[in-house]
Amino acid sequence: MAKNFQAILGDPVTLPATYSSDYKVVAVTWYKVQGNDRSKRTMIFNYAPALGIREAYGAYVGRADIIDGAGLRINPTRLHDEGLYVLVVMVAGVPSEEGFVYLSLLVPPEVQVGPTSPFVVTSGKTVTLTCAVRNAKPNVTSLHWEKDGFPIETYGFDTKYSGGNVRTPSLNIHHVTRTDSGRYSCVVDHVIQTASDEMKVDVQYPASIISMSDTSAATVFDHVTLQCVADGNPPPNITWTRDGIPLAARSHVLSRDVRASSVILRDVQVNDTGTYLCAAINFVGEGDVKKLHLKVQAPGASLSSTTIAIIVGSTAGGLWLLICIVICVYGIRRRRRAKEKKKFAFYYNMGRRDPPVGKSPKRTKGSEPPPYVVLPGR
Repeated sequence: MAKNFQAILGDPVTLPATYSSDYKVVAVTWYKVQGNDRSKRTMIFNYAPALGIREAYGAYVGRADIIDGAGLRINPTRLHDEGLYVLVVMVAGVPSEEGFVYLSLLVPPEVQVGPTSPFVVTSGKTVTLTCAVRNAKPNVTSLHWEKDGFPIETYGFDTKYSGGNVRTPSLNIHHVTRTDSGRYSCVVDHVIQTASDEMKVDVQYPASIISMSDTSAATVFDHVTLQCVADGNPPPNITWTRDGIPLAARSHVLSRDVRASSVILRDVQVNDTGTYLCAAINFVGEGDVKKLHLKVQAPGASLSSTTIAIIVGSTAGGLWLLICIVICVYGIRRRRRAKEKKKFAFYYNMGRRDPPVGKSPKRTKGSEPPPYVVLPGR
């Protein structure tokens, strides 16, 4: 017989044993020792070949039998089955023989995490996730936490997490944010198998407006859509007001935590000008408010200062260019006429009447002197 034998709790086990004798076997009996006194024994199975008796006793009824000669089979094993067993073989005419074997049961761990899942917490706080390991035989060899299937590093200089190991099974998460939401698992390693339990952490955070329409101007009879998008956990409630008066709006679900709200203004008029406020709230902390100013102009209304400046600048530039062209054309034509007059001065002078020799031409007050006569060269 083996001195020691191991089995996993719940699995069947056979304590092997054999015997040989030249004499008639009267009985093969298995006992379980009570405590540390080997003389205190409880019969669990008796086999009498000559009488055809095979009988289990007590808590082993329906679970114990003798197989392969003298081996004791127990199926399934229970926690109280662990202990010292004695096999006694009675043979006619000779003293009885006995042998001892100790059955050790390996018990897989039971893991339970807490608090109750889902665990709801507000952002900015520190939370503690507990991990209780029970009934493990032998003790677990290691323990760690995982978030969404990925191990959490609790060592080093990172102060986000602490604990979460064999010495301190509970995991502390400091200053939780929305990114800390997810599924957390406590995983333990054991000689039999790896065991784990998981829970969900839901981090709630205040509503926040993440985008808003930038519409600021419109013309009468335009269709204007004002949109506001906000996120938060729980999902935010979005409302619109104009100068303190609530407005009808349409809400849309964009994702689990994101909502959108739209105000549609059809055929806007000048009196639709005003300040429009979007407010998002989910009762976690303070809400968020943003505003925009819409100005509705009548058709043909005065242009903006920027547009006027562009028009004035373009007009002034065009006029200056036109003046420069006119001046250049005038100068070119004047120079051309002067050259022609100088070239044909003789012919101009021929057409004039010169005074008799020795007499000066008559000049009236304010009249120009006679032109200089240029004779053509030979």
